[in-house]
Amino acid sequence: MNASYIPKSLLAFALATGCTILPGTAPSACSEDSECEDFFGPGSACQVGGTCSDPTGTKSLQLGLLYVGPVGDHGWTKTHDEGRAYMLEQLDDVTAMFAPSVSATDAPTRIEEFVARGDNVIIATSFDFLVPIQAAALDHPDLQFLLVNGFQTGPNLGSYSGRMYQVMYQAGYLAGKMSQSGLVGVVGSVAIPEVVSHTNAFARGVQAANPEGRVMMRWVDAWFDPPTETAAANELVDAGCDVIMGQTDTTIPIETANMRSTSETPILTIGYDNADSCSFAPETCMTSAYWSWGPVLTDILRRMQNGSWDPTEYIWTPMLPDPAESVVYLSPISDSLVPSAIRIEVEGLVDDLSTNTPEGRMFPFRGGVLDSMGMRRFGAGEYPSDHDLLTMCWFVDGVLNTDGTPAQVPNGCPGEY
Repeated sequence: MNASYIPKSLLAFALATGCTILPGTAPSACSEDSECEDFFGPGSACQVGGTCSDPTGTKSLQLGLLYVGPVGDHGWTKTHDEGRAYMLEQLDDVTAMFAPSVSATDAPTRIEEFVARGDNVIIATSFDFLVPIQAAALDHPDLQFLLVNGFQTGPNLGSYSGRMYQVMYQAGYLAGKMSQSGLVGVVGSVAIPEVVSHTNAFARGVQAANPEGRVMMRWVDAWFDPPTETAAANELVDAGCDVIMGQTDTTIPIETANMRSTSETPILTIGYDNADSCSFAPETCMTSAYWSWGPVLTDILRRMQNGSWDPTEYIWTPMLPDPAESVVYLSPISDSLVPSAIRIEVEGLVDDLSTNTPEGRMFPFRGGVLDSMGMRRFGAGEYPSDHDLLTMCWFVDGVLNTDGTPAQVPNGCPGEY
C-alpha cells in the first residue's frame, strides 16, 4: 500500500491504536481477521505476529537472487537460474537479477546491495544463507524474503523446497537393480540433515532392490570443489563401487566415474540436480535426480502479487505425477543401459511415491528402520515425521565408509532447523 493512498478509516485506526503505518506494510496490533477486513477489505487476514495481509498484493516485483555457485556449475545453481528464466516467462511486471558464487560471509553485503537497488523480494537459494537471510528479514520488515531449503519462516520470510528424498529412493532402487558388485558409491557434499536424508532414502532404495546391497559414502565437505569431487569418485571406484552418484553441485563425480568405466569393469552413473546431467557422461549415465524450481517459484510470486501469499507456512512439495509440475523428478531412464523390465519397475514407483499421504510422502522409510549402528529408529508401521527428516543426522543400516566400516554422520551436522 502506497503511503499516499492510505484510507481515512485506516488513518483513524492508526490514531486510535497508536500503531505506525509504513509504506508497503499493513497496520500492526491486529488480533483477528475482522479487524484487517475492515481496512483492507475481504481476503485480508491477521497473520502470525499481529500484522494484516494486504489482499491487493504487490503487483510489481523486483527480485534479487543469491546464488551459492556459478551458473555454469551445471548443477544446483543452474537449476535456480532455469527457474528464474521460467518465472520471468510466466509472470508480468517482474524483473530479476542475481549474484553468483556468494559465500555465507559475503551474503549480508550482497543482500544490502539488492536492497539499495530497490529490490522488494530477495531470494536466497541455499541453506548456507539461513542466518544472513533471517537477519535481513528482521532488518527490512517492509521487504519480502525467500529461502530455499531453509525451513524457517517469519512475517516476511518464506521457505520452499521439494521432497527430493522421494526421488533419491527411486534412483537408489535403480542403482540396486543394476549394480553387479552390490556396492553403490555416493559422493556426498555437505553434512546437513537434507543431504543425510537424501542418502538414507537412496540407500533404502538400493536395499529394496537388493537386500544385500550397500552404499559407500565419501564426503567432499563442499557443494562445489571439483578436485576433491574427482578424488572422491575415484576412491569409491577403487573401493569396488560399480554405480556412482554425486550429490555435489557439479557433474564431476559422474564424469570421473565415466572415464574409469571399461568393457571389463563397467561403471554406471546417476546424475543429480539437472535433468540433462547425463549429457556429460552419456556412455554410463542411467538417469538423473533433478530439481525444477520454475513452477513453485512462479506460484509463490503470483501469490505475492495477488496478496494471498502466507510466508509463515513453509512449502515442501512432494513428488507429483506430472514432471512438468513437480519440483523433483527422475529424468527418463536410458533405454540403452537399462533393460525395459527394470525401467518399468523403477518408473512404476512414482505411483506410490507421489501419493500425497503420510504413506506416500514417507514411502522410502516404510517397514521399520535401523541405523548404521544397529539402533532401531522406527518400528514396522511407523513413519518419520517431517521434523525427523529435518533433524536427521544418522545413517540407515547399510551405509558404509570406503573402508567398509559402518558410516556415521560427521560431527557438526546441524541436528535441527
